[in-house]
Amino acid sequence: MEITKVYDAHSEDFFHLLRNSFKADYQSNTKKAINVLDIQPGLKYTKHFGKDNKQKVLIEVEEMTFPLHYRVKLSSNRGDNIIEYLVEPKDDNEIEVTYREEYVNTDFFTKWNNKLLYPLFKKKFQKRMEAQVDNLIRHSKVRKGS
Repeated sequence: MEITKVYDAHSEDFFHLLRNSFKADYQSNTKKAINVLDIQPGLKYTKHFGKDNKQKVLIEVEEMTFPLHYRVKLSSNRGDNIIEYLVEPKDDNEIEVTYREEYVNTDFFTKWNNKLLYPLFKKKFQKRMEAQVDNLIRHSKVRKGS
């Protein structure tokens, strides 16, 4: 699924927020410090979550091109989820953000579940994705103080 929207924002500010969020999650889960410049394709870590941190997902950076392209793969026993942000500067104060989520290599149950439920929840998924990008843009502006 994909959404695209134009925002009154700066690509650098938006991308700084994405990278810093990744950095914080990496450090929280690995207990190791990392510089944002070290967040490059191939970097992997295991994220623990859920009740008593019993659930886990392997997160791998697939693309990190400042300030235009962010792509990570989340792998679990239910398949892979690709999360991607493409940022295209329109002018000094405007960017177009494309946000994609893609499920690949899913097991039989997940594949059929997604196939059956997607048409029913398509609008809800799109609204959630748009709200997520809206919030990231808002936080990137607060971070900068604009």
